[in-house]
Amino acid sequence: MTTSDHLPDSSDRWTPRRRTDAPSDGAPAPSAVLHEELSRIERRLEAVIAQGRHEFSEGSDSYDRATVAVLRLASLFEEDRFRAVLGVVTTAERRGIITTRNIAAHSGYSSMDIDIFWRTVTERLPGVIERIRAANL
Repeated sequence: MTTSDHLPDSSDRWTPRRRTDAPSDGAPAPSAVLHEELSRIERRLEAVIAQGRHEFSEGSDSYDRATVAVLRLASLFEEDRFRAVLGVVTTAERRGIITTRNIAAHSGYSSMDIDIFWRTVTERLPGVIERIRAANL
């Protein structure tokens, strides 16, 4: 008898499945989920800004926080439940956020212009998040 004989059948483990809706009882409202996610993103951006441009370099804690903030912000556009609120983000802003995410996630940091990235996360994203937050009230 082999070790695999004791394991449950997992032949369909990687079969795509339809997403299920969140349970209605006790599940937070989309506005509450969005509020919390925006707060997480804002905390990261505030830390980046507080550390200053001199600390912002590839591989630094500040740079990594900025990257995670962009990744999380971009992921919000993939959620249908936030679509109406995220309408306050312009098409150009959305493309910029998603392009920045794609560079960070797929092309690597060497493709990222650090000065543009710094201005994006310290000058542009705080205003975008503020507009989303105002629309989420």
